Amino acid sequence: MKVARPLPIVVAVVALCASATALNAEDFSVFAMGSISSLFDKGYYNEYTTPYGSTYKTGGGITFGAEVPLGKILGVEGSYSKVRNNLVLTNYGVSTPEEFGYGIHNQRLSGDLVAHAPRSLLGFKPYLAAGLEYDRFSPTGPSPNVFNGFVNVSLGNANKVGVNYGGGVDMSLLPHINLRVDVRDHLTGTPTYGLPPSSGVGAYFPVSGAAHDLQYSAGIVVHLGK
Repeated sequence: MKVARPLPIVVAVVALCASATALNAEDFSVFAMGSISSLFDKGYYNEYTTPYGSTYKTGGGITFGAEVPLGKILGVEGSYSKVRNNLVLTNYGVSTPEEFGYGIHNQRLSGDLVAHAPRSLLGFKPYLAAGLEYDRFSPTGPSPNVFNGFVNVSLGNANKVGVNYGGGVDMSLLPHINLRVDVRDHLTGTPTYGLPPSSGVGAYFPVSGAAHDLQYSAGIVVHLGK
């Protein structure tokens, strides 16, 4: 699947970060966080008269990024995340429902505007964030050539442009080092992994709508250049 469409967004984010860095090189931060990812995207449908259900398992991931201030309150943030949420399909057309499991990795590039509280209170400083993102959902197995009980069907990558919003709090630990707790909702379209939405020859995946990845993260922020 071609990925050219989201590239202008990524280029714009990089250019914005570079411009902000040139103006505010004396004060920027980098961060690394571990995450718990809950991807909410349930579906119930019939495929060739057989009822199925689809859902995702809660998984984990990592996030790395940097923020450059645009002023005392606002900043621009760029980040890269990789999370895993296993796709589970259930065949309800048999006396004992059968499950098919598929590993799914999601790599995400985000560009966000961040608004910090003007001052800390007892070492705590909250913030809000929102922005655009590009998500690449990649099947990893364990059965990449089996889908909904059909054989010889290869799942493909699903590329999505989405939005995210949320916030968190920075807590002072040491000079130039903060602990960060963050909660974000990442919203994209439902991935279909290259399968058609309606019947034809072979497997299809008749799901649509929005996928919400509610992500809880915690990690370290290092302030540089102060």
